[in-house]
Amino acid sequence: MKKLLASCCFALACASQANAQGFPSRPITLVIPFSAGGPADIIARTIAPKLQEELGQPIVVDNRAGGNGNIAHALVARAPADGHTLLYVAPGIVTNPSLFKAAQVDPFKELTPVAQLTTQSYVMIAHPSFKPRTLPELIAAADTGQVTCASGGGLPAFACDWLRSTTKKNITHVRYKGTQALNDLVGGHVNVMVDLFNTALPQVRAGTVRPIALTRATRGQPLPDVPVFAETLPGFVLQGWHGIMAPAGTAADRVERLNAAFTRALADPAVRQKITDSFIEVTPTSAAAFAETLKRDYEKYARIVKEAGIQPD
Repeated sequence: MKKLLASCCFALACASQANAQGFPSRPITLVIPFSAGGPADIIARTIAPKLQEELGQPIVVDNRAGGNGNIAHALVARAPADGHTLLYVAPGIVTNPSLFKAAQVDPFKELTPVAQLTTQSYVMIAHPSFKPRTLPELIAAADTGQVTCASGGGLPAFACDWLRSTTKKNITHVRYKGTQALNDLVGGHVNVMVDLFNTALPQVRAGTVRPIALTRATRGQPLPDVPVFAETLPGFVLQGWHGIMAPAGTAADRVERLNAAFTRALADPAVRQKITDSFIEVTPTSAAAFAETLKRDYEKYARIVKEAGIQPD
């Protein structure tokens, strides 16, 4: 009996090894739920050549923007679970179920984590005419009058809503889609905005806006002298990330091979430099660690949606 069990275990191990060695057997499609030219697209196309070297197969970057990411999410969730179709994800994969009644994909049942790639934080910037210069001063100003907080969508939108629900002050979230939010801030039509560093910093350096607070956990680059939200509001940390997921049921050995390939691609100095030049940190993790991040952020943003009284679309 022991010999039979040993033989079975050996056969399974050999089958698993053969499966991993034969993978990938054709080009890998990396589906991006964003338009070409954005941060996710740039990172994906920066990684792709090194990933191709690691895996020995072409990497096809397929931009499927629209539907708040749901189109791309559903496309990969319905693809064969063989590791040849991957989804590039941002926090929308775990915030969509709380924000949209018709979110098409359950990220925990229909997709499986492969790797986290990067981490990024955001900055609150103000129009120069806005008198408060610090977060405590902004909160105090909202006691006596309305403060308008703009966002172009994504996690920055959560920052405005979270600030309002946490402080219970007269802070109005002005929602935009895309770059018009920054244009209106520079034009003086709104008081403050939460934005990405790569779009906010040129305006900070030009003096058309000034920074108030960072959403990261502790002070740091690229604005080391600017306070973080958590110094005034403990626990107020908002960090985005980019990662990779595959259809649920993808074999563990294939996930492991993909994770190792992404990790090695991100270790390339030129790749790291291109990403960090956009003020995004390279932070590759295991599939298990990324799974924990997904679960934690799903719960966190669902709580913020509920506390802020946001009604799903």
